[in-house]
Amino acid sequence: MKTLHSPSYLFILDEDCILEIAFLLDSSESAKDYNHEQQKKFVLETVDRMKGLQLSSGRTLSWRMALLQYSSTVLIEQTFRNWKGPEAFKSHIAPITYIGHGTYTTYAITNLTQLYMTEGTPGSVKLAVLFTDGVDHPRNPDIFAATADAKHQGIVLFTMGMTRVAEEVSNAAKLRLLASIPASRFVFNLQDKGTVEKVLKEMVWVSYRPRPAILHWIPCISPFLSSLLLPLVFCNTATTPQVTKHALSNLF
Repeated sequence: MKTLHSPSYLFILDEDCILEIAFLLDSSESAKDYNHEQQKKFVLETVDRMKGLQLSSGRTLSWRMALLQYSSTVLIEQTFRNWKGPEAFKSHIAPITYIGHGTYTTYAITNLTQLYMTEGTPGSVKLAVLFTDGVDHPRNPDIFAATADAKHQGIVLFTMGMTRVAEEVSNAAKLRLLASIPASRFVFNLQDKGTVEKVLKEMVWVSYRPRPAILHWIPCISPFLSSLLLPLVFCNTATTPQVTKHALSNLF
């Protein structure tokens, strides 16, 4: 176990913390050109924020990412197993081109769940960001059953609207139902300012929730930006996070 020091707070953390994040890019006709590029930009910025995370020992926190894009088919562009670091991951993103067919979001979710079941690390914090405006092909299978299964497997699901179409009443309601609860913490829109920081901040707090399958806390929090007063990602599978009084006053 190592101690992390920062200007405003102190955390006790465990060296074997593993944070796993999967991105599900909408690659259907509605996402061509600008929308598809915006999704890729979001992923790239998230990677850059993650790169600076270090323990006080100088070791980089253990984290890895996967990326899938979906339309009428699902392409797994980066698996967890093939993770070779942030720069290699970023190099795979730029060449990705959109598929450009119908929107079958359910297939993306089922592939995500299978990926975590086969390649996920036991005890890791499992997160996924689903890009969608909430409009699926009429023949898309039951997406709510698919997301329920993913959540049952311990995957925390963020939904990210690509355009303002996602904010139309029926679509917004769908995104809230697809996301983990409370929806107020897990539903975002790519068109809003500071979305990367907002999502990262919520990822911080995901780790504070008790994990149903484990009778202790598995926290993972991080100082992505000191200006946001976000703590550094840590995992402590034996105790609740220990922070200074100053830290708590800054975080709330």
